[in-house]
This record gives sequence, structure tokens and C-alpha cells, in this order.
Amino acid sequence: MAQKGKFSAALSYPLPFGDTYFKENYTGNIDVGAQYRFANSEFLNFGVSANASFYAFENENFTTQPDINARFVQPRLFGELHVGRLRVQVGGGYSFATFSTENALEPGRTEKVKDNTNGPNINAAVSIDIVKGLFVVAQYDYIKISAFGSLEDIDFNRQVNLFKVGLGYRL
Repeated sequence: MAQKGKFSAALSYPLPFGDTYFKENYTGNIDVGAQYRFANSEFLNFGVSANASFYAFENENFTTQPDINARFVQPRLFGELHVGRLRVQVGGGYSFATFSTENALEPGRTEKVKDNTNGPNINAAVSIDIVKGLFVVAQYDYIKISAFGSLEDIDFNRQVNLFKVGLGYRL
């Protein structure tokens, strides 16, 4: 039986992929998402959602890993088709990202640098209800961030592809 809840939340593992700067230099830590469906029908829902995800810089070309992390916040609108235990979503919104770096200047002294960027986000997701309230979810996010920091303004640096898999609960 399909779950009709208006609210849902999910905890996922984000995996950057593709031929991009972000995939080559960052690994996913965690993604937390929430959804509210404000318009419901027998097979179609519309709603708003937001995700917050956290990433760590890891590049094997560095002998000492700098302390760099990235955070994304992704608010969006979505449409959802639900049939039985299966739900398919497509959505769009605008993402906000912060890249934080802590540089060691000398022993006991550091400098913190933050670069903020943003850009449009397209999202697609599939979820399957397991038992009442609980579901598994897989989703894809494409984000085109604006240029930031000292990175060259090219697609390799601006495109972010994320695949997220996780568990959620529907109220």
C-alpha cells in the first residue's frame, strides 16, 4: 500500500561523479533532506524540498591534505508520480555552496578562507516504500555553480554531479 504522508525526511550518502573538479577532489560525508507535499492527488504530488550535504577534500596528489570542506544547501520545487510503493520525482531549484579552507601559516597560527557560490539545480529521484513509513531512495543532482575562488571559469570547475542513496521516513 502506498504511503500518503505529506512530510518525509531522508539520510543519504552523497557520491560525486563525472569528469569534474568536484568529483576529483571531494568525497561525500552525509546528506540530509526533507520534503513537504503541499498538493496531493491520487497519483501526483507537488511539493518543496531541501537538502544539506557535507563533503571533505581528498586529493591523492597532496602529500599533506589541506583542511578543506564543502557544504551545499539545495532548496527546490518538485513533482512526484506515485504508483503503489514506487515514487518518481523531478525537481528544480537553486543551490548554495560554501567551500571552507583552513591554511596553516606557521605553528599555532591558521587562516580561514570561505568561498561562497551558487547556481541552478536539477534533481531526479526514485524511492520505494519498504514498510509503513520507511523507504529507500536514490537521487541524482546536477548543479551548475558560478565561478569562485581562484578556479578558472570553465565547465570542469563549475559542474557538480551527485548521486545519493539512503533511507527515509514518511509521516
